[in-house]
Amino acid sequence: MAFGSAGGAIAAPVPASVTAPAASGDPLPGADKLTPQVKLLSEMGGVVAPVTRLLDAVIAGGGKLPPEETAKHTKAIDEALKALPKAPGTALEVPAGPTPELPSVVAPRAADAGLELKVKAVADLRTKVDVLLKAAEKGDAAKVKEAVTATITAVLNVVVSIVVGGGLPAPDLAGLPPLHKVPGADAPKAPGSPV
Repeated sequence: MAFGSAGGAIAAPVPASVTAPAASGDPLPGADKLTPQVKLLSEMGGVVAPVTRLLDAVIAGGGKLPPEETAKHTKAIDEALKALPKAPGTALEVPAGPTPELPSVVAPRAADAGLELKVKAVADLRTKVDVLLKAAEKGDAAKVKEAVTATITAVLNVVVSIVVGGGLPAPDLAGLPPLHKVPGADAPKAPGSPV
């Protein structure tokens, strides 16, 4: 008796009113300004993730990284940095030997100061990653520790160069200091401020 009652309750149909809302074909107002901002945030996340995975692997390995791991992380970081501004000929390369050789980079004169700052930050990150990979291959704990710290700083430089380089709104959390404007770049604007 009880099972029959419960079975009837379970078999009750789902109300037809529970449906997904229909997608609208109209574009979101202001999408032309919002889309580039989302792209900038995506670029930051895209570079932070593979570099932090490299750092985690080096730390977990006691400062050592086998050749196959070196190649894997090199490829992942190169893919991430493709989306960021860079000088010509700066792709990370995986050579036949175990140590990736990253070419030295000279930031070109960019069209605006914000872009030039991003190019410089990306070039510096590539250099710091190269130093870290070489130190991890040799297993030199002292040099690896120094290289890890330098790479963390280089990642922060990339993130901050994107934030202050123009194109993003200014953060508006109470207590945060105002962001300085990069000379020649558009200053970040707080949400709701006049354009």
